[in-house]
Amino acid sequence: MHLLFRKFILFICLSIYAIPFVHAQTELPDSLSQIEETDEEHEEENEGEFDASFTGYSDVSYWDLLRDPAFTFDPNMIPANQHYENASWDTITINPYKVSLKEMNDTVLLALKDSYDCAFHPPAIGDISSNFGFRRWGKRAKFHYGVDVRMEVGDPVYAMFDGVVRVAKRSADYGYVVLIRHYNGLETLYAHFNQLLAYPGQPVRSGDIIGLAGSTGRSTGPHLHFEVRYKGEKIDPNKVISFPSGSLMSDTLQIDKSCFAHLYQVKSTKLKSKYHTVKKGETLGKISYKYGISVKHLAKLNHISTKAKLRVGQRLRIR
Repeated sequence: MHLLFRKFILFICLSIYAIPFVHAQTELPDSLSQIEETDEEHEEENEGEFDASFTGYSDVSYWDLLRDPAFTFDPNMIPANQHYENASWDTITINPYKVSLKEMNDTVLLALKDSYDCAFHPPAIGDISSNFGFRRWGKRAKFHYGVDVRMEVGDPVYAMFDGVVRVAKRSADYGYVVLIRHYNGLETLYAHFNQLLAYPGQPVRSGDIIGLAGSTGRSTGPHLHFEVRYKGEKIDPNKVISFPSGSLMSDTLQIDKSCFAHLYQVKSTKLKSKYHTVKKGETLGKISYKYGISVKHLAKLNHISTKAKLRVGQRLRIR
């Protein structure tokens, strides 16, 4: 009887220990829960930092559940070095390149599909719920740098082209996110996964499943947030893929400054907004009089009551 009791206790302990393996995709290990430096103003888009509030289990590495224990990353595997020759292989920062292509003078022609070594598979097939461009975020306009494809939780998401996973992590805004550098020079980003099935340094082929759709991070429901990038700058995915069929628009993609014209729109919109920092003794009435606007309009711009009490240092939008 005593022996049976000991076996029962051992079974319970092993069952509890196995729980992290079953739910391994919903949390990443502590070693990956560090803060990354933000590389852009996230007023524009949710580049995403590591979720610093996360605490995971300490006795098993998340990536050990996915990759071959004998796996070692070979720097010779890094794709598209001719496009990224001066950039390090950064597995944390989504956009480490710090370049602006708004005024690029040359034209780059990329092969997206050919009969040799460039294959294509749609990341997902479905209707677009939110397109590339300005959209309402709460009560203000915000630029959306990708497309959102309607999906159900658990639907598979596929690598678009052959390449190598550069980033696979949990972030506060993107949720579980994967970014792949492709051999044709593009990078593609896939966000809000419920479950990651890829790891940094992993070689992938077009059509490989890299994760299961979900609604993690800053998301209002299950979908795939999908971006196309070149040297860190976003390109309208509709220039590359025809949704909802998921077919290529063309076997090649010409990249020039026209691909990044939307960045001027974003900058112009930012310039239209103007802010005031509240000083001691200032009220909504005094500030509205100073800028020639009504108290009602000032309160509406800042989503506060017309009778709200202001604090020193508070930032108010006045335009």
